[in-house]
Amino acid sequence: MAILDERPVWSMTGSEKLSALDAAHAEIARLQARCLHLSAGLDADGYAQEMGARDTVQLLSVRYRLDPADVRRDLRLARALHKYPAVTAALGTGRSADSDSSAPLVTVNPGQAEVIVSALEKVPSSAGVPVEDLRVAEEAMVEAAALLPLADLRKLGQEMRERLDTDGPEPRNEDDASSREALWIKKADRGVTFGGYLAGENAELFETLIFAGAKPHKTPDGRRDPRPRSKRQADALSAVLTTAAGNGSAVPGHGDIKPHITVTIDLEDLKDATGTRGRGYLVHGDTLSAAAVRRLACDAGVIPLVLGSNSEPLDVGAEHRFVTRAIRQALNARDKGCIACGAPPSMSEAHHITHWADGGPTSLENLALLCKRDHINVHRGHLTVHMKNGHPVINRPTWSDPDPPPVLGNTA
Repeated sequence: MAILDERPVWSMTGSEKLSALDAAHAEIARLQARCLHLSAGLDADGYAQEMGARDTVQLLSVRYRLDPADVRRDLRLARALHKYPAVTAALGTGRSADSDSSAPLVTVNPGQAEVIVSALEKVPSSAGVPVEDLRVAEEAMVEAAALLPLADLRKLGQEMRERLDTDGPEPRNEDDASSREALWIKKADRGVTFGGYLAGENAELFETLIFAGAKPHKTPDGRRDPRPRSKRQADALSAVLTTAAGNGSAVPGHGDIKPHITVTIDLEDLKDATGTRGRGYLVHGDTLSAAAVRRLACDAGVIPLVLGSNSEPLDVGAEHRFVTRAIRQALNARDKGCIACGAPPSMSEAHHITHWADGGPTSLENLALLCKRDHINVHRGHLTVHMKNGHPVINRPTWSDPDPPPVLGNTA
């Protein structure tokens, strides 16, 4: 095993730090390649079953506390490496670019190896591609890996596949594509991760709604939207889901009844104006802070199940306690969107100026439209809202303005 420079970072020059980082990455790649070969050997031996595991994926994911999807991907690469000598030779330790031993080494890391092998594995045997041609493609991609970013290496793999399999895959009809549609949802820390595949008009509808809702908006002071594209797209999807749930027709069989989120929370926690104590419990097992429950309970999308001191249900909120359709239409007409940043009504939520848990009525005189971001800021105390001449007014926070310049004394 290579001995790495383990001097304290503070004692190293910039050049020394970069050289040490080069050595660390090379050692990591070497060890990752070693892990791939060992994993493939274990899998070929069937040793996982001997130990009582279901398969090698289960053995490695449980033993090393890894995500089974990552283990399955790496094992797929490990199983295929024996068919790709150029990749195997370059993986981790590197190989000469030609027969001349004085030529520089060409090295690929496991990520690059996975891209190369995955591209060539997708060339079907039915295409009848000669082994020599596959070797040439493999060699070319290994050479290119020394120069290309991973995204460009993937594009090259696609081009290689198209050149080798000139006929390409048989075209799929629309029914085939539709039958492959799928959505997966997996629990994550304080939320879910998800992914899947949509085809045809469903894919077009999804992209249209997400792209339309993810357009950047300037901040109230005229600066560029600080959200990255991934966050804007997540906000757009949340807005689409909120709108669909609000119109009562999102889920077949619900008729005109909205699908609600139900949160169980202690009464004293809910009444805590700052929301710094207690949590609300969701049906699917996650929790929300009391502050988040207070914000969500402003609108009709959440029903709080309020518990007394002995954990007995005191009240289950009914939708008419919150914002009815007629009130919401009046809010849209009066406020015309978020009163803080001007986001349209479709992206805004109804906010109780005096929270209903504190006795505030559900009426136009006690409601205002706020986008989700500004709604959160109001409930955190960063912004405040008050009514003036029948219209809600947002108060700028004290920290939004710079301190006045000091008054200079008379130098005369």
